[in-house]
Amino acid sequence: MTLRVLIAGAGVGGLALAQALRQAGLAVTVFERAPTVRADRRGYRININRVGGDALAACLPKDLFRLYLATSHDEARARVAVFDHRMRPLYATDVGVDGTATPRDHTGVNRLTLRQIMLAGLEREVRFGQEVVGFEQTPGRVRVRLADGSTAEGDLLVGADGVGSAVRAGLLPHVRTRDTGVRCLWGRTALRPALRDLLPAPLFDRVAVTVAPQGRVGIWGAYRARQPHGEAAATVTPPVSLDPEPDYLMWVLSGEPRGPFAAEQWRTASSAGLHRYAADATTGWHPALHQAVREAVPEDCFVQNVRVADRPPAWQAGRVTLLGDAIHPMSPAGGTGANTALRDAAVLADKLTAVRHPAGLVPAVAAYETEMCRYGFAAAAESLRYGERFAQAIRHAGKETHR
Repeated sequence: MTLRVLIAGAGVGGLALAQALRQAGLAVTVFERAPTVRADRRGYRININRVGGDALAACLPKDLFRLYLATSHDEARARVAVFDHRMRPLYATDVGVDGTATPRDHTGVNRLTLRQIMLAGLEREVRFGQEVVGFEQTPGRVRVRLADGSTAEGDLLVGADGVGSAVRAGLLPHVRTRDTGVRCLWGRTALRPALRDLLPAPLFDRVAVTVAPQGRVGIWGAYRARQPHGEAAATVTPPVSLDPEPDYLMWVLSGEPRGPFAAEQWRTASSAGLHRYAADATTGWHPALHQAVREAVPEDCFVQNVRVADRPPAWQAGRVTLLGDAIHPMSPAGGTGANTALRDAAVLADKLTAVRHPAGLVPAVAAYETEMCRYGFAAAAESLRYGERFAQAIRHAGKETHR
């Protein structure tokens, strides 16, 4: 049986699923709201743990998987090290499910680079500038409605369209995401040699978290590709073209829901205003951290509202399903969001490629949803626990400061 699968969203989860289904000979079409893959460059460095790496290996052709490894960050450890704002050690914690102090293949990757790798071979299947806004199910098909008024039909629709998913709104209208009150201010700074020499070593071989008084936390992760992108593509997969990406330090400033980093004025602040706020907020922190924030390009600064969702009651499986943030949005504290979306893609692809008769499609979707909800919402709960542990460290840092 040849299924036609429609996917809403060309993020890492949607593209991983498309790659896996295409390799299995299934027909797939991906609808992406953004006009190009470069239109939204936010997100920067993604942590890839063992779960995410195994999912990528299952979904990608072998040459693209090798290219992903070649362009990933050369990182030695899979632990988060937690420091105070002056980089004095507090404690270390495992990251996700594969925390280990041993060298590993799967570390960090630049989001745009990973998406460009995952788009290779899908040029005809991915339709940029086309947004799914709704759908209708019939006993034998599903029809999607696009923002431009056109429609498309297939056997299955997969909503991989993020936390504001239009597909989820149509499938599970009673499910609401909730704002945790936490705001994350993202930025990145080019690692010019003079700055790189000043930054503490832990920023380069693991993710580092700094906690400061007044309810403030910083997350720091370097991105230095194992090979230059052009060189890696020419060696591993010559047809694939990757944008060059200079080494950089990704940083995120956040805090407790009622702390100063949850200020409502962040909703409308300009990138320049966010950059000024970040520079002011890190005054008195380790001098190299403060300098890194000051040297960031203001246009690279943006704010993310952290939203989560509770596990919904069981629903009737059909010709529409969800993956990633569209069904289980989670806090970035545990670094597991993208990895769980990749796992969703691998599990769903495995269920779909086993379908041999039309009557087997809906049971395959039901089996996927049962499995996905089990581990997906467990990962979401774990990410909240990471966030609470950071919050406890923040409160402890404040007490230590005021002694």
